[in-house]
Amino acid sequence: MRNIGSVFLVLLIVITTSCQFSEKLDDTDRTPPQSKGPQTEEHFMFMEHDNVPAAGSLYRENGSFVGSCVLIDPKRALTAGHCIEQGNVKYARFGSEYLLIDEQFLHEDYLLGDDLGLITFSTEVSATPISIISIDEMSVMTPLHTIAHGNGEKKISRDGTFHYYGILRNKPNEIVFLPLKSHVWFGDSGGAIGYIDWDNSFYLLGIITHFSVIDGKIYECAARRVDNVDIDADIWLPWFPK
Repeated sequence: MRNIGSVFLVLLIVITTSCQFSEKLDDTDRTPPQSKGPQTEEHFMFMEHDNVPAAGSLYRENGSFVGSCVLIDPKRALTAGHCIEQGNVKYARFGSEYLLIDEQFLHEDYLLGDDLGLITFSTEVSATPISIISIDEMSVMTPLHTIAHGNGEKKISRDGTFHYYGILRNKPNEIVFLPLKSHVWFGDSGGAIGYIDWDNSFYLLGIITHFSVIDGKIYECAARRVDNVDIDADIWLPWFPK
């Protein structure tokens, strides 16, 4: 991990023609675009009995909710870079366990749009980390599931809500999943999208980052694939708040 004194970042909202833009999904105050509405029990199951505690959540020092994160080994978790770029995230929750965050890092290409962050802990988290599965093992139309904290409530998407459609040639690091039935929402950033195997185990494919909007309507959701990320490589920039 690189040792630099400071990093100056700009939170990006990409604006193009036809009122099209990408909306990052932390809990920053904003007016959401018109859509099918919030996530409902028809397409999401609220996780009252948390059997995937490694799909965690992030909080400021005052206890206010920021976004989601995913434990990938006992002392490290991935999240969306924009969830930590303001430098005010202090705690992570995994199940009933709250931990003080030790260090925070942004992907070296964050300013170029690689919206990925890494947080570390000084002590091991008791939750079992989520294993990463290769995109190469996915077939088109494989059912996918999200586990994240939209509106601050932990939910898993139900069967048939989202599917895998492949990787776009011009966006090799992005998983695009269409909001045909529902969509991700504010607070889902940093959460997991993955695959549930025959034994009911959840495997991680990507970290939820944003949805895209045209003329006030959500037309796609996106995640940063993680099977091609070397967590131990020298690709992380320490983030020091101003």
